[in-house]
Amino acid sequence: MTDEVLAAEGLGKRFDGVVALDDVSFTVRGPGLVGVLGPNGAGKTTLLDILEGLSPATSGAYRLFGGAPAPYPRRRVGVVLQREPRLERCTAGEYAALFAAIHGVPDGAARIMARARLEARARVALSRLSGGEAARLFIAAAVVHEPELLFLDEPTAALDPEGKREVGDLLRDLARTRAVVLTTHDLREADALCTHLLFLVGGRVRAWGPREALVAAVPPDARKGLPVEDAFFHHCAIRIVDGEAAP
Repeated sequence: MTDEVLAAEGLGKRFDGVVALDDVSFTVRGPGLVGVLGPNGAGKTTLLDILEGLSPATSGAYRLFGGAPAPYPRRRVGVVLQREPRLERCTAGEYAALFAAIHGVPDGAARIMARARLEARARVALSRLSGGEAARLFIAAAVVHEPELLFLDEPTAALDPEGKREVGDLLRDLARTRAVVLTTHDLREADALCTHLLFLVGGRVRAWGPREALVAAVPPDARKGLPVEDAFFHHCAIRIVDGEAAP
């Protein structure tokens, strides 16, 4: 990774006295695929909300593309929310046309459908797409304007293995030419996709760096199989019970 795309410096967020993020700092250089990993309630979505310009930080600051995000550089950023709205009575082709128009890309609808591999499903209602098809459509729409940075909040959380594989292939392709930052609690998915990892637990960064370096730091006697899973539990020193961090 070379050029700085994103830098967080001491980010903090509090809700009615509850600490959601505490002194979060890291720097992303593109291109590549960064995984923000942590259990439910770790602060992953809160972090992305701040970096996407959707919520202000209580403390700290961040830079995008080397400068302060004021005004926010929307043309250079793509976003896929954790729960993208499925517009009632909207077909896949109409959804693609809408996002092409929003971003002012004349041939954008065709590009979205081709990237999502849904050309034959253009007249199918969003509500009738499979989870994997919808995820590919949302991602393709988010990058129709070819942003340099893409944020995705648990894009494969509700997908079956085949859907995860297809979305993973799309994300790998996108990460060849831009920085992609995704949140997930699926350690197997992160192991397969990510070049860099941010381990977030209880709103604090437990480890950050290249996947290979974090995996290599795990002592031999702590290695049980899946490299990123071993690295996560080594650096975070926690257990996961029903998706939540446990002491």
